[in-house]
Amino acid sequence: MYVKAIPLGPVSANCYIICDEKTKIGAVIDPGDYNAVLLKEIVASGMKELKYILCTHSHFDHVSGAGRLKEKYPDAKILVGQEDAHALNDAVFSLATFFGAPFYPCVSDKTLKDGDEITIGDISFEIISTPGHSPGGVLFYSESEKTVFTGDTVFKGSIGRTDLYGGDTKTLTDSLKKIKKLPADCVIFSGHGEKTTVEHELKYNMFLR
Repeated sequence: MYVKAIPLGPVSANCYIICDEKTKIGAVIDPGDYNAVLLKEIVASGMKELKYILCTHSHFDHVSGAGRLKEKYPDAKILVGQEDAHALNDAVFSLATFFGAPFYPCVSDKTLKDGDEITIGDISFEIISTPGHSPGGVLFYSESEKTVFTGDTVFKGSIGRTDLYGGDTKTLTDSLKKIKKLPADCVIFSGHGEKTTVEHELKYNMFLR
């Protein structure tokens, strides 16, 4: 699977372009902005079909480019956790107002819940619900690729904050238990910072011990 990380938006959140290299079907995860760099990297991936625009959660720094990207690729479906769907078109709940950031509303084509499965070409992804940073946070986990996209649930050496709207420390702590169950060699692509592995976080991330 092709994976390309691009820092986008006002706080340089990680946007990921992923593509099944066999079928050339792909997705964009957490487009925090919409610009020429994003479009260039989609083309560079060799992608022939953008199937999904995937949102790990609905905070503005992860979704501000989603609606504009869909205008460019109207057949792509915007997917988000069901408890976060309303924030895609609400400047307050997306935290754009709180941070004084520009807001670009959009709507989801489908909402996701724990245990759902999506396919991108020949690659399957399980949807793992991980509320706590936001009410509808989800992970995109591929067992075959030993890869998980975690948004702001967990980072290398840290976890997402819970002091903003919809955050809850106990809920996030419970969600982290799901990450502990993933294979040790599973690669974690998070919403900010460097990639890591489950094994590394179990050893060095105090929040996962």
